[in-house]
Amino acid sequence: MFIGSVIISVITIIFLILSVLFKPTIKIKNLELQTFWIVTLIGALLLILFKMIPLKELFNSLTQSSSVNPLKILILFISISFLSIVLDELGFFNYISIKAINLVKNNQWSLFFIIYFLVAILTIFTSNDIVILTFTPFICYFSKKGKINPIPYLVMEFINANTYSMLLSIGNPTNIYLSASFNISFLTYFIKMLIPTLFASLASLLVLIILFRSELNKPISNIKITEIPLKNKNW
Repeated sequence: MFIGSVIISVITIIFLILSVLFKPTIKIKNLELQTFWIVTLIGALLLILFKMIPLKELFNSLTQSSSVNPLKILILFISISFLSIVLDELGFFNYISIKAINLVKNNQWSLFFIIYFLVAILTIFTSNDIVILTFTPFICYFSKKGKINPIPYLVMEFINANTYSMLLSIGNPTNIYLSASFNISFLTYFIKMLIPTLFASLASLLVLIILFRSELNKPISNIKITEIPLKNKNW
């Protein structure tokens, strides 16, 4: 049973990688689906079908009153993601970004640090995934308008979002799982992770400055982006 589980898991991982690389989406009539979750779902179903995971054990793990109950963790993560998506749909992230960028006086260093702190703050209180998805096209947009290299900003965004997601136990699913597994309270987790997060962020910032200082010293064309008001959604 153990060997069978390992074989199915390894095959699933291989097909997952192949699907992401060569066939990330499939079309069924007018419906377009991403393949990564289909592959993992098939792998999980195969484990159940071949009784590698007994149904009773699976049911117990999903219904047990435990801090590491996967359903609890999933619901918490989905809730946080939902709140972040709502903010994104309302135009909150774009609104804040445009407000900040319009303060820049054609100085790449100012722009760099504004984006840095925006990504950091929004990641801490929302979701690093949503922040990255929101800021990436925006960075490409203002880089094209200002005729500057977007790479320093994109690399900074990815590193920053992942670094600052360490700070709170709700930052990402890994944090949620670990804090739940070891019964670490929200405040305790924050206190323990505050110094490592700050050190990691400062170290990464220093490396980014060293790597991209020549690019950030280059002049920037005048960027003036029209402010977009927050949307009034009627759901």
